[in-house]
Amino acid sequence: MLLVFLERELPDGKIELTLKQGRDELKRAIGSKFPFPEKLVLTKEQREENKDNMKDLLAGAFCLQELEGVPFVVQNEKGETLEDYFKSAYDGIGGNAIV
Repeated sequence: MLLVFLERELPDGKIELTLKQGRDELKRAIGSKFPFPEKLVLTKEQREENKDNMKDLLAGAFCLQELEGVPFVVQNEKGETLEDYFKSAYDGIGGNAIV
């Protein structure tokens, strides 16, 4: 399953993320556990405040944390991949963590 999301700016300036590819597969995978999310809408301020953990925000909104290892990409309306969605608050935490 590969999920492809589309990020677009709405006329009111908010940012909308919708599932462009993989919708049926995701719905089957999470449909019985959670209500299926139609889209995520953020204000520009919310996007800016969360720019270093956009992967986590997207995973939470679309229940991806329940499905480990599901590949996804987020594209803009031109079809370009948006790298911001690969950033996680957990980046850098790994084998060298002090417990």
